[in-house]
Amino acid sequence: MYSVAIYLPMAFLDVGGANILEGWTPLVWGIACLHASGGVLVALSVLYSSSVTKTVAVCASLVLTTVMGNALFDAPLNGAIGLGCAVVVIAVFGYRDDCDVEEELRRLRRLAEGGPGLH
Repeated sequence: MYSVAIYLPMAFLDVGGANILEGWTPLVWGIACLHASGGVLVALSVLYSSSVTKTVAVCASLVLTTVMGNALFDAPLNGAIGLGCAVVVIAVFGYRDDCDVEEELRRLRRLAEGGPGLH
């Protein structure tokens, strides 16, 4: 919200008091809405997922960004970058969390409260 208070007056000064949204085409509106919804989705994923899930998602997105940057924009992709991407992919697919952490925490809380414990 602070950025609105900072940048809105600057935008009005920039356009000289004219319509601030002049020149916004439907494509620009669509892109702005996509970016806004992406921000909301990131906030929801941070709120409702575990730290392990977020870490795996960030690592996978870094690899995807690197590969797509090379494919679309000819960004550098040398042996060291390829090796790093391979290590991340192996780590993402190799990570298996066989126990449900939340269920284990609930079981331990029940045990601490004197409820039914070990099976």
